[in-house]
Amino acid sequence: MHKLLLLFLLLLFAPVIVSAQEEMPPDGPYLVYRTPDSLVARIAWPEERRKEDLVWNDSIAKQLPTFPSFRPELINPNRKFRRDPQISFSGVKKVVALSDIHGQYEVAKKLLENFGVIDENQHWIFGKGHLVIVGDVFDRGDEVNQALWLIHNLQLEAEKAGGRVHLLLGNHETMILAGDVRYIHKRYLLTTALLTTPYQDLYGPDTYLGRWLRSLPLTIRINDIVYVHGGLSKSLLREVNTLSKINDIYHDKLIDAIPSLVVAESEKLKVLQGREGPLWYRGYFLDKEFEENDLDKILKKLKATKMVVGHTSFDAVKSYFSGKVIAVDSSIKFGSTGEVLIIEDGHYSRGTLMGERKELFVSEKK
Repeated sequence: MHKLLLLFLLLLFAPVIVSAQEEMPPDGPYLVYRTPDSLVARIAWPEERRKEDLVWNDSIAKQLPTFPSFRPELINPNRKFRRDPQISFSGVKKVVALSDIHGQYEVAKKLLENFGVIDENQHWIFGKGHLVIVGDVFDRGDEVNQALWLIHNLQLEAEKAGGRVHLLLGNHETMILAGDVRYIHKRYLLTTALLTTPYQDLYGPDTYLGRWLRSLPLTIRINDIVYVHGGLSKSLLREVNTLSKINDIYHDKLIDAIPSLVVAESEKLKVLQGREGPLWYRGYFLDKEFEENDLDKILKKLKATKMVVGHTSFDAVKSYFSGKVIAVDSSIKFGSTGEVLIIEDGHYSRGTLMGERKELFVSEKK
């Protein structure tokens, strides 16, 4: 009943939301499974205050409006979404990493184009290199769906070229999957009203992108570097001491779960879900008691020499603790700035939105 009332109010005030924008292009497509192998493309048309549901078929490309990053030829309705058992990679010579895109599709696209990951048509040109998005594509900005489709497309193209695209789950991905939508952009309030569907259900277990998201890891290792959205704390590693276990437990017990109903089940789940867990941890930067010696113990346990994290925002890609922690949340969320971390044959640099490549300096702990 509350959901119906909310949708009615959103439709009532939709003209106000639309009038705040000069133009609002169609939003979507949101691909929903009606049967195990039958998809419907759902589209919201805010200017006309209407929705459209198109049954997926061979001529779907002619029926769909143009979306900046959606490519119907890459969609396989029969695709089986399974977690990749491989989370450790070696011998990788080129890596580009960024995080916390937060719906800023245009910024992310420009950064990837600037540094040779994609061409002007958004196709993968990074060869056998690896692209890592260290979580938080969702929330805040108004181009979340376009950013997701871009990453999805590049993941498929990269594999064919011998490269890889890794989208790691961040706290905002898992918040949306669990129904916490307090940070969504107002544009998506209108979308949910027009589609008469709660926002989290547009990425539910019966949707194409929802199944894809639920197959993604929290953390991976490339060469001797661990990548994770928030960080790996001492208390977490006392309870769960390997990357594979962190991924397994989260997917088996916590994804889609209501936090208050699971954290009491065990100390492992409590730590994984909490502020000391991999999605929320900020201790490297905010804990005054955390020392480089603590980090050395963590890295030794992980058999790594460095860690790349997002979640904690800075004005650029920065390095701390003698270069052992690299923070790649460069405030892309604001839509006017952003950087990428570039690793080539062991050399570390940062790439700016203006296309400049700069040295990555080691900073003092904040």
